[in-house]
Amino acid sequence: MFFETGSFEEKVIKSKNDNEKISRLISQFKPFIASVIQKKLCRYLEYGVDDELSIGLLAFNEAVNSYDKNKGRFLSFAKLVINNRLIDYYRKNSRNPAVLLSIDEENSEESNGSGVGLLDKKSIQQHVLDSENEAVKLELIEYSQVLRDWGIRFRELIKISPKQESLRKEYIRVARIIADDKKLLEDLTRTKRLPIKELGKITPIHRKKIERGRIYIISIVIAIIKKFSFLDSSILD
Repeated sequence: MFFETGSFEEKVIKSKNDNEKISRLISQFKPFIASVIQKKLCRYLEYGVDDELSIGLLAFNEAVNSYDKNKGRFLSFAKLVINNRLIDYYRKNSRNPAVLLSIDEENSEESNGSGVGLLDKKSIQQHVLDSENEAVKLELIEYSQVLRDWGIRFRELIKISPKQESLRKEYIRVARIIADDKKLLEDLTRTKRLPIKELGKITPIHRKKIERGRIYIISIVIAIIKKFSFLDSSILD
């Protein structure tokens, strides 16, 4: 599977009203859907058993078809749609009003960007921190999924990441060279191999060193091309 240039959001937009592409997205993000709902209900749920997860799948489908870039990061938007449909479900079935109230209040705060608790500087700072942490989590989910498409596990990436700062910066420079060069990027996406011979002509780094950093370099290229903003600040600096 070649990775497409552009953001994950652009991939979602290209999937709108395409049942096959949407089905693949839903299959990939079933753990995310379950996590959103389980977090709200504070209990474990199982696909094929709990109606709430079926609601979540339908809501994710709705989120894809109704998404545009003005709605921000897709997974944040999808989370909001899932929560809204969960509220509708509980209202219709008059089940567990305490859970409904909890979900409804939290959803209102996420939608409006404010809440009853945001009355002092400390609370505001904590709200911003929580929002940023949630954004990082959502971006990591996206990143991990793209890495899996390339046969790379996020845990593996953490293990093989260079310990030496100088080496890490060398690999990042190589990744930027690839990301900025149309021909090199096309070679990488076509073969899923680093164009080591070509890189040897334009970078002083020894080819064996580049080969040892193959997985890390490819992972960084993906982070750059996919425009992962939080990963860009935490990994690429």
